Amino acid sequence: MRRVSYRLQQLRRLLLAWMLGVSCVCLLNACTGVRRVVPAPLVFEEQSQKILAITPLGTPKAEAIQKLTDAGISGEFASSPSIYYCDLWEQENGNRWHMNVALLFNEQGELYKTRPAQADVTWQSAEEAAESEQAAGQATEQVLQ
Repeated sequence: MRRVSYRLQQLRRLLLAWMLGVSCVCLLNACTGVRRVVPAPLVFEEQSQKILAITPLGTPKAEAIQKLTDAGISGEFASSPSIYYCDLWEQENGNRWHMNVALLFNEQGELYKTRPAQADVTWQSAEEAAESEQAAGQATEQVLQ
């Protein structure tokens, strides 16, 4: 009889510890306001325009990264020190957007172009691809003006 009650006590303690652990995790999650990362509600051209408004073409690399960081945009250099991949944009309301913009820096270390960070694998006809390229070029020109 003693052996059964001892095992029952162990089981109750284990269950209580598990419930306490789950409660702590839930409480911490609620207190920190963890938000999940969602795709940016902007297409590449719009993302690029927003980033170029923060750090215009011709901006030196260090200054560009600092301006992006100040605006809540984080990223990293991956395979090349001349390509900076913008990963997340922390919004003022706490939402976190996954970005799809890579910044290209020339040999002088100045921002000279943006491009999609991830390859577009959707099917387009040659005509649609040309229209997309033309729209991206116009967006860059608008920012330059």
